[in-house]
Amino acid sequence: MKPTADIEGLERALLEVVGYAVASARTLLDETRTYGPLRLLESAARTVDAMPNAGIGPAEIAELKTEIEASIGALFEDEASFRASVDGLIDSLLELD
Repeated sequence: MKPTADIEGLERALLEVVGYAVASARTLLDETRTYGPLRLLESAARTVDAMPNAGIGPAEIAELKTEIEASIGALFEDEASFRASVDGLIDSLLELD
């Protein structure tokens, strides 16, 4: 069983991600089309950031965070780069399973 502090820290971090996702859902109605994928990847990055603080997550957590950040960067290059980057990220996630 995890110490209470770890559970409380995880709870706080996950509620921040939920708040970010909910606020993003609303603001996306008024924003550019590419902001949706950006905000989803940012939510994934925030979730990954919360994992080590709670003592959970795969050993490859740093590599996963790097791949998420690379996908965020690829979004600003062009759509083909973004697709390829996210496809690679999906493959990496499937390998963790």
